[in-house]
Amino acid sequence: MTKKRYDLTQGPIFQKLVTLSLPIMATSFMQMAHNMANMFWLGRLGREYVAAAGLAGQFLWLAMAFMLMCRIGAEIGVSQNMGQGKPETAREYAQSGFILAIFIGALFTILVVAARSYLIRFFNMDDPQVVAVAKQYLSVVALSLPFTFAHFVITGVYGGYGNTKIPFYINSFALALNIVLAPVLIFILGFGIYGAAISMIVANAANLSLKLWAMKKYKDRPFEQYSIFIKVAWDKIIQILRWGVPVAVESFLFTTLFMVVSRLIASGFGVGAVAAHNVAMNIESLAFMAAGGFASAITAFMGQNFGAKKWGRMRSTYKVATLVMAVYGLVVTVALFSFATPLVSIFLDDPADIIIGRDYLRIIGLAQLLFCMEGVATGSFRGQGLTYKPTIVSVSSNVLRVIITYILAATVLGINGVWIGIALAMTFRSVWMLLWHFISARKLPKVDAV
Repeated sequence: MTKKRYDLTQGPIFQKLVTLSLPIMATSFMQMAHNMANMFWLGRLGREYVAAAGLAGQFLWLAMAFMLMCRIGAEIGVSQNMGQGKPETAREYAQSGFILAIFIGALFTILVVAARSYLIRFFNMDDPQVVAVAKQYLSVVALSLPFTFAHFVITGVYGGYGNTKIPFYINSFALALNIVLAPVLIFILGFGIYGAAISMIVANAANLSLKLWAMKKYKDRPFEQYSIFIKVAWDKIIQILRWGVPVAVESFLFTTLFMVVSRLIASGFGVGAVAAHNVAMNIESLAFMAAGGFASAITAFMGQNFGAKKWGRMRSTYKVATLVMAVYGLVVTVALFSFATPLVSIFLDDPADIIIGRDYLRIIGLAQLLFCMEGVATGSFRGQGLTYKPTIVSVSSNVLRVIITYILAATVLGINGVWIGIALAMTFRSVWMLLWHFISARKLPKVDAV
């Protein structure tokens, strides 16, 4: 195994950062392509199916909170200990994170399937067909979650180690499998919306199987030995939770408060608005999935250098990464504003729905520049183990999001008031996060440890 290639504490910063982040961002684009393909196929069944998948999918987002808890905790443990030259301790974090992910993933699946009727009822959707389809879809697609939890942690372990290429290859294969399999199951075999859910289960199971093989057998694996059948290291589990719980709280409350806004859209503006919102959000993922992927790379980069106490390299990395994401954010802003109508028209036919989706993209697009830069600050905090800071900012801004959207939705702005409220809350969060990181970075030691 060529460990030196994945040492992020030395070598050209920009080159290392690009090598680390590009596979993660490419995976994000593949995920976006998968989501859009699913929307396209479901759109052929009718906008009710797009709306139903959008409502049910928010509980998969809710699961992401607990996935991130396991992944980020394991990734920090691996990256910091690899930076300190302690690979055995890093391996213990990798194995403990996997065990935790399997347990929580199975528990979450059971709860979602058992409570699916109550969960969908939360949105107060008055279309009985949408409600029925959403419950059916959620009951099947939730079965993919244990596989997703587990392979998500392995991706984080590889990231902490500094090798993001292997997860990229496997994720790409699994997403491609899903994209090909979904229309076959939906239309040719006649499973309808169940086909989209079944294809996700198959793809995530394949993803996990390949990653476990890579961890045990592939030449560029992070550790010589890796086993999922081990005695639980409770000290590692507890530390993973210490790092991961703030991230979980952040993601959980983000999704929960987002669902409150979705309830407003569903109950106040109807099926067309829900479908348009779902489509526009997936298009917007061009920005937030890439920014999130880049933030994951920064977490690993900062984690290794924090472990090695290379403070100057951390400062230089942050400057380079912020400049890269500023350029990317500017490109996304221009793209969303300029091509909003043709992008939404790919997935929706109703002119009124297209206008709603177009307005969302143009309004939210104005917040993308700062949002992309914010991801660098978030990744930097997490790499240092300061996961509570992004949580404080995110929770506060998302509470503000709910308040503003409900106020503006009741004015003559209507549905556009909801979009403006979301954009204002995003901007508030980005400015706060960037300022806090600027202040925090000034407190780092000036001289590297010897």
